[in-house]
Amino acid sequence: MKKGSGEDKNVLITSLPHLPDYDVVESKGFVMGSALDFVPADRAIYAFFASILDPQARQRFYSRFFQRLRHRAVERLRENARRIGANAVLGVQIKIWRSGYGMYEAYAYGTAVEVKKR
Repeated sequence: MKKGSGEDKNVLITSLPHLPDYDVVESKGFVMGSALDFVPADRAIYAFFASILDPQARQRFYSRFFQRLRHRAVERLRENARRIGANAVLGVQIKIWRSGYGMYEAYAYGTAVEVKKR
């Protein structure tokens, strides 16, 4: 990781309250990232009928859908942390909930900090 803060594209993301072998130099505050997406009706219907022949088809479809949703929320969290000059985000949590028929929202949040290697 480069010395300094916001310009490094590698923002460390962890659910831990601290990073081993790193010292927190400065706390930048709370950051979050969210992503909203819907399950296309035609894909949901296809997954339902495909599961008749392959019981895992529906599970694979939804697993990939939620994986992409979580990834977009974490990327937005990373962008917001970089924007305020942080090079790490500690204590990250991700929540997903249904926000309408076929609509889901992922919300990632944590504490943005500037860290340096010991």
